[in-house]
Amino acid sequence: MSKRAVQLDGLRAIAMMAIAWDHWCPRGWPRVFPFEICLYLFLVLTGYLITGSLLRERDRAEERGGPWRMQSLKTYQIRRGLRILAPYYASLAFALLVGASDMWRSLGWYVFHVANIHIAKIGFWPPGTSHYWSLSMQQQFYLIWPFIIWFLPKRTLPFAIFAFAAIAPISRLFVAEIGTWVAWPDKLTWNAFDYFGIGGLMAWAIHRGMSLESPGLRWISVASWMVFIWLFVGYEHHWPSFGLGFLQQSFLSVGLCGLIAATSVGFKGPIQILLENPILQRIGTLSYGVYLFHNLAPLAAGKIMPFLWNGHFDTGFTALIRIAVFSAITWIMTLASWRWIELPLQSVRNRFNPLDAKQIRKS
Repeated sequence: MSKRAVQLDGLRAIAMMAIAWDHWCPRGWPRVFPFEICLYLFLVLTGYLITGSLLRERDRAEERGGPWRMQSLKTYQIRRGLRILAPYYASLAFALLVGASDMWRSLGWYVFHVANIHIAKIGFWPPGTSHYWSLSMQQQFYLIWPFIIWFLPKRTLPFAIFAFAAIAPISRLFVAEIGTWVAWPDKLTWNAFDYFGIGGLMAWAIHRGMSLESPGLRWISVASWMVFIWLFVGYEHHWPSFGLGFLQQSFLSVGLCGLIAATSVGFKGPIQILLENPILQRIGTLSYGVYLFHNLAPLAAGKIMPFLWNGHFDTGFTALIRIAVFSAITWIMTLASWRWIELPLQSVRNRFNPLDAKQIRKS
């Protein structure tokens, strides 16, 4: 494993633990940091990594020559399905087992990866299954993105990716109008296009030769962070937004690109020691499973340890005991998914490698 991958895994682990803490934190405890930023980091990282992977595969396939797109598309979807869908559906089964109420009422929305639209319509977070909104948007992105990266002419790609990303801030200009037919317009898929698209733009620029250590990238990222913080904090304090409010999350996405780039290059000193810590490495490697099961852990705990909700574990030090139980259940389910679902399917997934020349000639 490269140093870049090592530190990115450490960053994934920290982001995942922050998301879990935000979901498990008892009511009334102060939330001093907007932990949702960590979720958006995963979306930007998805756009960056998937775009880079698709661009590299396109280059390899075009060097080999011959028709390749449809067979590569089939291989791509099979590999993504074996990596993502098998543990995903296992988590749905677990949600049904522990009695997630919305899963029983609205199973189809989750099965077909449109839970974000369902949550946008109902306008509240269903207990135990609220995290599926972001997983649904990611799966929708996986389905459509190869058609953009592989099927459009190369010279149009940066414009197409930019246009894709621009849909999100433009849609925020019409939140009031869209809000007449859905309760939470920001949970609709197109509102995440700038996370994926801006991550994809950085991947395209890197693919075209831009260095991850580019001073321009660094300064644009720093400036974007400053604008985002101004808009985010200023909203609460009624500071002037200069008409940039609809771009707030786009600025965040650019800032997160800078963080991803810096982590890819690799930090030195204490940050390096932290990000390369073996415990964080393990959590980061299995972060997908942790995300799948962390929100279901309280429901499972309620089934096997109902006394945790007798009022004695709601505040203070004892609340940490309940959080520790949630952590243990999450980790047990994550390891079980890895050991009995994800790991066995890796060998199957490896059979569906990107096409070689012989396969292309047969297609």
